[in-house]
Amino acid sequence: MNTHVPTQGIGEWFGMRSDMSQKGAATQLRDRTIVSVIGAGSMGSGIAIALAATGCVRLFDIDVKALERASETINTAANTLASHPASRVNDPDELTENIIIETELRDAVTSSDFIFEAVAEDFEIKKSVYNEIEALVADDTIIASNTSSLPLNQLCTSLEAPERFVGAHWFHPPHIVPVVEVVQADATADTTIARVMNLLRECGKDPVRLQRPIKGYIGNRVQSAMAREAWALLTEGIAAPEDIDAAIKGTFGFRLPLLGVFEKGDFSGLDIHHKVLTELLPEVNADQEPADALTDLVEAGRYGVKTESGVYGWENIDLKRETSERDVQLLDQLTVYAQRESRWSRNETQ
Repeated sequence: MNTHVPTQGIGEWFGMRSDMSQKGAATQLRDRTIVSVIGAGSMGSGIAIALAATGCVRLFDIDVKALERASETINTAANTLASHPASRVNDPDELTENIIIETELRDAVTSSDFIFEAVAEDFEIKKSVYNEIEALVADDTIIASNTSSLPLNQLCTSLEAPERFVGAHWFHPPHIVPVVEVVQADATADTTIARVMNLLRECGKDPVRLQRPIKGYIGNRVQSAMAREAWALLTEGIAAPEDIDAAIKGTFGFRLPLLGVFEKGDFSGLDIHHKVLTELLPEVNADQEPADALTDLVEAGRYGVKTESGVYGWENIDLKRETSERDVQLLDQLTVYAQRESRWSRNETQ
């Protein structure tokens, strides 16, 4: 990984190499697509890994410690990807060398073709970031937001060129999960959508286009409906959490890489699908607030892995090892997903 920072010694903190002079690097970068990722948290670092397949990626954060953690995450992920046949990464060093760590926003976005924002999910922070970026970039630079919960149409109201603004919602871990939701705000130009979707396809992603923004988009809305019912089942004492998880992963969840909701409906018969929904919909949970079981855990400070306790106990977890094993298993699933998707020509019609 390269570093372009004025602070002496910061390259040593990150454990990165800088083989080119800044002048030489700039010359080489102009020959490639340049993408900037703003925010180096778990999403931002994963997005940077995914996009590094297309050329140069500049990863920026105001928090040096966040960049230090991102560097470690990127190096680990690059090695995992390079060792799995489902990944397009052959050389981990080549991937990491495509990612440049930046500590100044101007250096991070100047001359970039695309900006992917992944900062805190806060309306005012995001708007402020977009305004700062727009003042530094070219007229045709695209600004993409990773939000799925904030109103896309309102986020771009202060931009002088809102037609360049688009939603690009990634799922965790973004360097493995194949789909990215591309969302067209009212002011978004069709050319902006086309450019973003083409870039995502170049880095091996499967972009899904939403014709207009809706809170939560597709994935999070469906996922939230499932989570609401799962938490309700736990609250009502229907089953233990490990049994609910097993029932989801080992039944319809097991099929999902091969069969989506509508594909499954067609295979089962829409008449049967209709009958089941008629019987069950009046019975499933429709609460408008999170379940008591979830609220109780949050109020007790049991947030999950990061506090070593959530629904399950994680006191003795080796998080780095667990993450690596999870990524390998997800890459196994990616192989199945890619084989199924190859039967369809959805992308060719968009």
